[in-house]
Amino acid sequence: MKNFSRANTGIDLNLIPVFIEIVRCGSMAKASIRLDMSRPAVSLALKRFNQLFNEPLFFRKGLYLEPTEKALALTSSLEILMADIHDNIAAINVSNKTLAQNAPGQDIIMPQAESSV
Repeated sequence: MKNFSRANTGIDLNLIPVFIEIVRCGSMAKASIRLDMSRPAVSLALKRFNQLFNEPLFFRKGLYLEPTEKALALTSSLEILMADIHDNIAAINVSNKTLAQNAPGQDIIMPQAESSV
């Protein structure tokens, strides 16, 4: 199995939702509110994410950030991957609940021991 740790790849996967939200909002300030993060934390996350690429992902237009074509394409791919991750985790959780509910003996109620006072 390949080691996908940040130490090996240099990629912090926690930066992906921040990048996606900045593209959606067009602003670090709006993204910070939606992500419930401070503006400096969002700014730092974007700076770290940008360092993974050899070209800029945004152009500044006044107070707003306009994503480049590369950023838009990347966002589309990352949204699909993030949705797949969430769907897989949800499917596992549903599967585990179903297995636990169908476990033998689940319908038998154990009598509680009487406590002597």
